[in-house]
Amino acid sequence: MLDEYKEAFRRCADLIDGWQDLSKNDLCRKYVENKDNPHLQNSYFAAIMYRYWHLIPKYYYMSSNVATEEDCYEWLEDSVYGCLKATSWDREDSSIYKDPNGPDKVINRCMKCARLTYYQFINRKKRKDNFGLLSLDELSELFGTTVSEPESSENLDDDIGRWAIEDYVKYLFMQKDYFTAVMIDAIQSQDVFDVVVSREYGGQFKFSLRKLTRFMSTINDEFVQQFARKYSLTYEDVEHGMSYFRSLRPPTIKAKIQTVLERLQRDPFIKLIGGG
Repeated sequence: MLDEYKEAFRRCADLIDGWQDLSKNDLCRKYVENKDNPHLQNSYFAAIMYRYWHLIPKYYYMSSNVATEEDCYEWLEDSVYGCLKATSWDREDSSIYKDPNGPDKVINRCMKCARLTYYQFINRKKRKDNFGLLSLDELSELFGTTVSEPESSENLDDDIGRWAIEDYVKYLFMQKDYFTAVMIDAIQSQDVFDVVVSREYGGQFKFSLRKLTRFMSTINDEFVQQFARKYSLTYEDVEHGMSYFRSLRPPTIKAKIQTVLERLQRDPFIKLIGGG
């Protein structure tokens, strides 16, 4: 089905002479410029979708454990629509105002935002289905903040900051703060929570310092490979960073986790993610 969509987009884009010679950013600007010509706008939208089609298999490769290719197609469609509606590069209050690569940056950030939002929805639904009422209080206490839902695409710059956890992990790793980078990734994606069941609240997830300590004390080659793929890093760089953990004993790792958690409570980026 998606192959048929792709071919339909190409045929629609071919109604524009020489569209293949235009950059992705120019195609987005042409779409906005032709707001009074819906037929031409439709062709430019098709050209943009066709040009960014490679993001569908890319994100499916990263998300195939929970998402389908059709889900990734919807992320792309929503990202393009959101970008063209927000036109952040034309707003003086935007961080990408007059940026020649602004449209491309917005679409790629929207895709990351869509994927993170989807993952959170799936995780919450799974936990609610399996364990009843879900409370985020314990997770909130970890970072001293609350977690809020993403807003509309009109507040795109805020959404990007709120959901750019993976970008932040990679930033920390590139700054050689290997411990914090892996710790945040583990809290987000590994089994570091205990299920606590009570009559009053049903099943709730409670952060387990013991589980996180055990995980970070047993970093293996499989995780090194997964981390490298997830954050587009080389295996050698990740292995170099992980070798640091192997020199630490579990009590030292536990103490360092507690120190980092206290520091993250004051981290302005973590507060931004939480809407604080």
